[in-house]
Amino acid sequence: MKKRLGYNLNVIGHYLLIGWLIFFGVTIFVGLVTYLVMGANPNFVRGIFTGLSGKFANTHDSLSAFWAILVNNERVAFGLMIIGMIPIPFLYWISYYLTCASVGLVLGIYAAKLGIGGALAAFVLGILPHGILEMSALIIGVALAAQVNKALRQSIKRFFADPYYRKSSLDVKAIALQYVCIIIPMIAVAALIEGFVTPALLRLLVH
Repeated sequence: MKKRLGYNLNVIGHYLLIGWLIFFGVTIFVGLVTYLVMGANPNFVRGIFTGLSGKFANTHDSLSAFWAILVNNERVAFGLMIIGMIPIPFLYWISYYLTCASVGLVLGIYAAKLGIGGALAAFVLGILPHGILEMSALIIGVALAAQVNKALRQSIKRFFADPYYRKSSLDVKAIALQYVCIIIPMIAVAALIEGFVTPALLRLLVH
């Protein structure tokens, strides 16, 4: 198991590099498109931004926010593992792409209201502190889901093609250990930051 665990960690490092490149690429693209579209309808932007301001101003119960964020993000991460069991390659990336796009959408709205400098400030203060852990956890989830998916597809192929079928060598214990010891704690810490720290930082921008 130790050897297999080391292999999994090497795969995770590769996925982290790719995942963060995807994050910045998708976020910048969606943010730019949102900024250009919203520029043609400033009243719509003003309404959305006012709603965001009210939301952050009324966020007094940080504990409830923490639990809501924690449950949601853990559900997303667990969903990646479930999707990985569907024998279709790359399907597990969809949820991650949507998360990146949602970040770009928010930054595009901030850019339309506060300018590029305001969007950068929103990214540094409101997304980066918890996003480093949260997005990394999701990328690791994608990496683990990819290994599960590959092993499942190989097993199906061997089952139908090889009369002396042997199960895949996937170490389920190693996958589960990394999910429990890496992904869950990272998401929990990210939720703490997003629930207790992020609202206070973003209020500096919306007031």
